[in-house]
Amino acid sequence: MSIEHPTSNEYLRPVPDSSVIIVPDKMKKPPHALIGIAGVHFVVADLSRRGMVALPTVRNTAGYDIVVLNPEGTKHATIQVKTSLNRVSFFPMPPSSKINDHESAFYALVRWLKNEKRFECFFLTGDETKRAVEEGERFQDKRIAKGTRKKVFPSVYVGPKAGDKIEVWKKRWIEWNL
Repeated sequence: MSIEHPTSNEYLRPVPDSSVIIVPDKMKKPPHALIGIAGVHFVVADLSRRGMVALPTVRNTAGYDIVVLNPEGTKHATIQVKTSLNRVSFFPMPPSSKINDHESAFYALVRWLKNEKRFECFFLTGDETKRAVEEGERFQDKRIAKGTRKKVFPSVYVGPKAGDKIEVWKKRWIEWNL
């Protein structure tokens, strides 16, 4: 019995570089769950490439998506991943009171850069994440008091007015290791 393999260009696409992910422009937007899973696997793959043991958790594990260990198993960290297929300027988060700010807790904010066909990652400590969400909540509380906003939407802002901290978060992602 022989198996017929498709030969049409519709099915076969050359991948110029293993770090580039090919996403057809006309592809329908995947469900939110798959977008999140793509971000988790991006983070896991990159950490594994750097020599760490990175394990995605099962779905709906409260508080984190990835457990990371050094190869010796003597150090560990947990990572919560937030992913967008757009170049968003903010990432929705839980309220600041629910942010895990333990020293081994991290947050990876992953967004797709369509023009560059790659993910970009901001890597925050739990404490930085909590402070960033608190800052956003305070800003929004002021707007609620003025009547220009109805409710608080907890998030981390990564837009142009975020200042130098986003460069720190991007650099940390590139250099971070246990």
